[in-house]
Amino acid sequence: MRALFTSFHSSDYAASKHFYEDVVGLEIVREFDGEPHCFTNYDVGGTVLKVYEWTKPYFGSGHSGLFIELRDLDEVVAAIRDAGGKTTEIEVHKWGGRCCSVTDPSGNIFDLIDANQKGNW
Repeated sequence: MRALFTSFHSSDYAASKHFYEDVVGLEIVREFDGEPHCFTNYDVGGTVLKVYEWTKPYFGSGHSGLFIELRDLDEVVAAIRDAGGKTTEIEVHKWGGRCCSVTDPSGNIFDLIDANQKGNW
């Protein structure tokens, strides 16, 4: 298990891209323009910062922007649900990642992603 990347939600995607690319000077690793969000990934010294904007309504609030990579996604999701925890359905997104979101007891939302099917994040 490891943190795969950190992401920041943007309320003005064009302004955020300008800031991270032209002002901060980060190098683009990948861009995606689709659903459920558009995003740009930046290299920040061997890890990735993802800046994204939702392109369709999102199912919750309080999203932390943390993606945790797991080799046993199905088992961990089952354990969370068995313990009374809340998750979305596991989904394969158009960008290829197989993942779901988890809400912790305090309402914080983070994501789990299948290490065997990470897609082009």
